[in-house]
Amino acid sequence: MRALSGSPIMLSKRLLFLPVLLFLVVAVRGQVAIEVVEAVTGAPVPYAHIAWQPLDGGQGQLVVSAPDGRAELPLGPELLANGVVVRISFLGNVAIVDTLRSTAPRTYRMERASVGLQEVVVTGQYAPGAPEKAVHKVRVLDDTQFKRMAANNLGDALRNELNIRLSQDNVLGTSLSMQGLGGQNVKILVDGVPVVGRQDGNIDLAQLDLTGVERAEIIEGPLSVNYGTNALAGTINLITRKSIASPFALKASVYAEHIGRLNTTLSGGGKWGRHDLLITAGRNFFGGWDPGQQGIPSFEPAPADMSRYQQWKPREQYFGRVGYGIRLGDWRLNYKGEVMDDHIINRGRPRAPYYETAFDEEYVTLRLDNAVFAERRFSGGRSLNMLAAHNRYTRTRNTWFRDLTDLDAILITAEGMQDTSRFTLTNLRGTFAVSPDSARLRYEVGYDLNLETGSGDRIAEGGEEIGDYAVFASLEYLPTARITLRPGLRAAYNTRYGAPVIPSVNVRWTLTDAFTLRASYAQGFRAPSLKELYLYFVDVNHDIVGNPDLNAERSHSMNAALSYRHAKDKGVYRSELGLFYNAIDDLITLAQVSTTTYTYINVGRLHTAGGTIGSSWDNGHWVVSVGGGLTARLDEMAMEHDEPWLLSPEARASLTHQWMKTGWSISMFWKYQGEVSAYTFENDGEVGRSFIGDYNMADMNVTKRFWEGRSSISLGCKDLFNVQNVQATMAAGAHSGGGVSVPMTTGRTYFIRLELDLKKRK
Repeated sequence: MRALSGSPIMLSKRLLFLPVLLFLVVAVRGQVAIEVVEAVTGAPVPYAHIAWQPLDGGQGQLVVSAPDGRAELPLGPELLANGVVVRISFLGNVAIVDTLRSTAPRTYRMERASVGLQEVVVTGQYAPGAPEKAVHKVRVLDDTQFKRMAANNLGDALRNELNIRLSQDNVLGTSLSMQGLGGQNVKILVDGVPVVGRQDGNIDLAQLDLTGVERAEIIEGPLSVNYGTNALAGTINLITRKSIASPFALKASVYAEHIGRLNTTLSGGGKWGRHDLLITAGRNFFGGWDPGQQGIPSFEPAPADMSRYQQWKPREQYFGRVGYGIRLGDWRLNYKGEVMDDHIINRGRPRAPYYETAFDEEYVTLRLDNAVFAERRFSGGRSLNMLAAHNRYTRTRNTWFRDLTDLDAILITAEGMQDTSRFTLTNLRGTFAVSPDSARLRYEVGYDLNLETGSGDRIAEGGEEIGDYAVFASLEYLPTARITLRPGLRAAYNTRYGAPVIPSVNVRWTLTDAFTLRASYAQGFRAPSLKELYLYFVDVNHDIVGNPDLNAERSHSMNAALSYRHAKDKGVYRSELGLFYNAIDDLITLAQVSTTTYTYINVGRLHTAGGTIGSSWDNGHWVVSVGGGLTARLDEMAMEHDEPWLLSPEARASLTHQWMKTGWSISMFWKYQGEVSAYTFENDGEVGRSFIGDYNMADMNVTKRFWEGRSSISLGCKDLFNVQNVQATMAAGAHSGGGVSVPMTTGRTYFIRLELDLKKRK
């Protein structure tokens, strides 16, 4: 009876002792339970990065929260006794910093970042969101990546990316191709506004400086429904910084290369009340370079000898940007103004017989861009976005007869020796979207109005214009919580060409918490630009003649990508397999007529297909990624001669290691680019083929941060393999025959970058 009467008492004591026992077990194991939730909804925040570091200087780690927002930090009482600093970060949210001194569990509520859209994607989306949740496959290159690559312009930032190949012209600048299609099929935007000023069908990427650019969003495949013409192969959207979190910030940087390049930039901004103001200005200087040049160049006036001619032309740029934003109730209004003055000098060789005179050319490009943005968020996930932009592009060519004995010059007034081309683009765009988080049906409707004008001595009859006025709509339907279907349509009126109704459909299927499948089909339409139709561009190296008889391009494109993302205790592992196929009718391309003469032609039907595979690992200390790709092309010429697909392989790798405690980091990048084909225009009027050889490119830099991260110094080397010119060969029967070299880079260069970043705390 005593045992029986005591059983309830003993059981109660055991039950009371159980929480104490559990607490002791947790304390012995040294685990601190962390839960990360959203501040407003209380929903869990999956895959948040939780970095911790002992205050006594011991080794820290990075832990990633589980899909339910929970994580455990391996911290024992001995570490917590001296304090452990934790930093919690997640896309689009304000980072949280706290100091732990006990094993008590904690819940952290993350608030959305007040600095705008710093770590989310917006291109082609109904509302800003994480890249993992986007219907399209979006690659993001942020400011951190720009710094690791020591990238000064968009061309520098893209040189390590798969499915993107860069080309270099020493007067026309840096151009790109994507998915085997030329740059004229790639839409380049700045804050959603198309960039105007294509010289050979391409935008000069060297004119898109990255100072003040927050990130670049890259979407492969057509976005013709959203952005219309030029958006067949892909879209690249540069997002500039709109605001800052601190009341005042000032940032300065200096970048120098040993071959005579010096870039200086200064930016600052402030935030007071409802207002944000950011100003950026800079100068990029390059003194020119020739393969025979040794050591650090001299900038003194050159004597009358052959060394004045340089393969890589001297170039000087001045640029500035001002951005102002204000909140008026539920509205957010922004103005952005940009200016770029680009000056290239082409110094000619001294002329026989006495070598005392030469012909020099100067190319001056002036870009003036203005845009006004209006945004309003309503309840129920509704949003309204509008913009009005007017961009102006002017390129002037002057030819001088220079006396090399005293360096005096006379402007040549003969016909054809001077010319100025002017282009403008007026863009009005607006979208209204309804995309509540929990809804099974979401939609977006919008308008996109574009008017491009061109005038100048080299434009037919002194001036031309072409308009493209469109409305578009799409909807997202979620038949299940894991599947998203997005069909879309675009109807347009083009003032020169009959534009068809363009359909598209996107599918996003979350197979598991780790695997996501995306697939898309879209039709495309691209009307020839004014430059392709009418421009006549002439210099000593080029003779580009427009073709007013061009047909518009029409395309069918399919893309698919399988993504894997697994967050472990110490980092995040990602891998992806991507496939694409494009079929384009009446492809427009720039073909070589003679050694220096080019014209635009339709080359019939072109098929491109290929795929990429890659993986990466990021644990906060190590960032490692590898990948490879293959692009195949089958054009009208190959089909007529029963030739096989032309294959172009590529591979890439990058490695970054950061010593957070000491402020050191090292980054290395490598890319192999396989042989690729191009076109020539033979004397008999037939289109021929040429090939540009393969090459390897590698970069490396080391960075040291000082003064709690406010300043840094980077030292590095670009083009470790010293690639200068790439061999190009003409196919049998081409008019020129033999082989030539195509300029690629200035060879191996050494650089230094200094940065200072000051912010006033709230």
